[in-house]
Amino acid sequence: MKIGIDGMGGDFAPLNIVEGVSLAARRVDDIEFVIYGPENLLRRELEKYPPMSNVSLVHAPEVVGMGDSVLSLLRRKRKTSLHLGLEDLARGEVDAFLSAGNTAAVVALSRKIVGTEEGIERGAILVVLPSMKGEFVMIDAGANVYAKSPDYRRNAIIGKTFSQIILGKKEPRVALLNIGEEASKGHKILKEVHKSLQEAPFKFVGNVESREIFFNKADVVVTDGFVGNIVLKLAEGLAELFVRYLKDALREKFLYKMGFLLSRGAFKKLRDKLDYSEYGGGLLVGFKGNIVVAHGRSSGRAIENAILFTRRLPMSKFREVWRQEVLKHIDWVEKGERRKNGSNSNGTWSLAS
Repeated sequence: MKIGIDGMGGDFAPLNIVEGVSLAARRVDDIEFVIYGPENLLRRELEKYPPMSNVSLVHAPEVVGMGDSVLSLLRRKRKTSLHLGLEDLARGEVDAFLSAGNTAAVVALSRKIVGTEEGIERGAILVVLPSMKGEFVMIDAGANVYAKSPDYRRNAIIGKTFSQIILGKKEPRVALLNIGEEASKGHKILKEVHKSLQEAPFKFVGNVESREIFFNKADVVVTDGFVGNIVLKLAEGLAELFVRYLKDALREKFLYKMGFLLSRGAFKKLRDKLDYSEYGGGLLVGFKGNIVVAHGRSSGRAIENAILFTRRLPMSKFREVWRQEVLKHIDWVEKGERRKNGSNSNGTWSLAS
């Protein structure tokens, strides 16, 4: 299996990217790593680690700058690590691609270079988050800031399929993120989606409020990318704030420090549970390839976990399975909203809006 790595994606690239590859290479031996970026910089970082025969480099002389617009990346900068990596994914040169770079750029270039699956104009970001009992899936977490009814229904099927295949849940409970549990809550589209999800080919448990999603109320939480991204970043901020408060409190009194020493194992478990780096990255769904976006602040350990997460996608055939599931229930997904450029004489269909 070949995994392409954006060597210049993230706040601490290429240092943390190469470190993450080194850590992952020690744990698994079935991956060939292809790292994209300025070759001299990447080799300098690789020299810090024992030689790795399963790592190759692709020289990408151009770098995505902080001030670069998505348009400039599409039109002018075509030799960046992100651009060349996605091109190799589109050609089938790698089985999956991982980037900790700018999410908007990753989504836009993926759409242009790799392309979306038939009938899907825009993809979604699927993330795995901690709950009181295990983990749950949230989709969309930021790819599509405005969603229509078919987007919600399609993402519900994709999230349900991921929960079954990757997380091993036999009958995932799917919920719709809303401002209240009542079916009458929310704007027009949410009311419409709630009604249609009651006829879903999976277990729909109704609306769920944001304060409840971490308390095992559902295995899959469906929302639009605008709300999902706010929830994701707020959760990360609150988790980090909680850990900092705890550290400050433990420094205040000697008895607190003694209590910490006695409960060190429990505190480590709590820290790991709240640490975003334990959860790899977000999966871009709807595209003709396995694409994972890691956090921009990813440490080497976070990149390692993102690589291990990415590795599971080609192995599980997740992309192929969710496509079959969506097509199997396409009439319900479209729900009378087949677009003018959708179903036609050649049998194609579209959820584009």
